[in-house]
Amino acid sequence: MKHTALALALAAGLMASPVTAAAQDPVPAADRRDMECAALFAVMAGSDPQYEASGALGMAYYIGRLEGRNPGQNQVTRMFEWLNTQSEEQLMTMLEAAGPRCGQELQDLGNNMIQVGSSFAG
Repeated sequence: MKHTALALALAAGLMASPVTAAAQDPVPAADRRDMECAALFAVMAGSDPQYEASGALGMAYYIGRLEGRNPGQNQVTRMFEWLNTQSEEQLMTMLEAAGPRCGQELQDLGNNMIQVGSSFAG
């Protein structure tokens, strides 16, 4: 339930009026890609109870990547601030484009974990 509330808050934040964006995106590309995936999974978690657990897990994974790359910063706040610089149209386009990439990244991670785990079971 806590994850649903967070996802709904994120979805509401995604639809809020954007702050005027700087001429260039100040977020490094690797962080931006992870923020896109975290946002995608947050929306997924809040959109359908069937996807709540997997969406929350995906969001936590990508927030963790951001925290690992940027220790000492609140990555959820940072993500919200970045998302609020985007227009609604930009956000919808970003979420649509991020879906296949983010899904494939998690699929690859899962496959790697299975392969490594299998090598220890032998």
